Amino acid sequence: MSPLRRFSGEQYYDQEFLMQQQIRTTEEWVVMTISLLGAVSISPFMVMRLLQGDWLIATLDAFAVFAMATIFVYVRVRRKTSLMSHLLALVSALALLGTVELRGSEQVFWAYPSVLAIFFLLRPWLALAYVVPTLLIIFPVIFADMELTRLAGFYLTITATVGFTFVFAFRTRQQQQKLLQLATTDALTGAGNRRALEESLLQAVAQYRRAPVAMSLILLDLDNFKLFNDEYGHEEGDHILTQVTRIIRQRIRRTDNVFRFGGEEFVIMATNTKLEEAAKLAEELRKEIANASISHKKVTISLGVAEYHGDETGFEWLGRADKAMYQAKASGRNSLCLDHH
Repeated sequence: MSPLRRFSGEQYYDQEFLMQQQIRTTEEWVVMTISLLGAVSISPFMVMRLLQGDWLIATLDAFAVFAMATIFVYVRVRRKTSLMSHLLALVSALALLGTVELRGSEQVFWAYPSVLAIFFLLRPWLALAYVVPTLLIIFPVIFADMELTRLAGFYLTITATVGFTFVFAFRTRQQQQKLLQLATTDALTGAGNRRALEESLLQAVAQYRRAPVAMSLILLDLDNFKLFNDEYGHEEGDHILTQVTRIIRQRIRRTDNVFRFGGEEFVIMATNTKLEEAAKLAEELRKEIANASISHKKVTISLGVAEYHGDETGFEWLGRADKAMYQAKASGRNSLCLDHH
């Protein structure tokens, strides 16, 4: 029985709701933490300078506090970090430049937290593109009123800080990418796994609601797969799965995605594809797999095809494709069925 058959219609909604209410991403926490700490750290200096009548530097501090607080609220409410990461990095760099320009070398210590914040917010090479010009721009200002020994000490230590932070950020991002790939990829076939499918369904539905574009699902199941495992062993079953995945990848476009949904079930998400176009792709896959020399016996598949309707959830859409696939199974296997609802 298909895994989908264990869920009722209401559970589709419940599961989608829970996924939408998932905990905040690492990127959200990083942007929120840095913006909040920045606003809280600069606020006392802003108040002190206002009391001292130092209006120019107080205005700069107020700008930084307001910008960071706004970014914090925006990310907390909207949960979007891409643009806000760049804005927060830019605010950090501008605040450092303005402070050093107005107060000279006595404020150069702000370079250290600014560098760390920028590397936490941006990709390593992009962060380097922010940091290096900023440090070069402040050089003439601090050169004029800082003795040579202190100047050399500052640039040696800030260069070491930039170097160490760059290496740490670079290696951390590599590890994150590897972990993400492991978490969303089926180890045997290299196709996306069920978690990747669920996330893609939510993203596709959200994208459709912003800009409606036709998209279709093809759910396919290998016919009598258990018999291959029983007769030839699980190694042969694994070989069949990898070969079917290879054929699918060769046939679909780069903009399409394939996921291994169950033991021998696969889902193809075809973007910018109407039902008739998806049906043509499904029929081509059915014929190609049936004619391929994959195993000792002929390997066939049954397929269900469903185009997305704007008034349903992603899991209901997947449920319609699943129902169509079972109808194809019931009609004698090695066939496909379209959902026209």
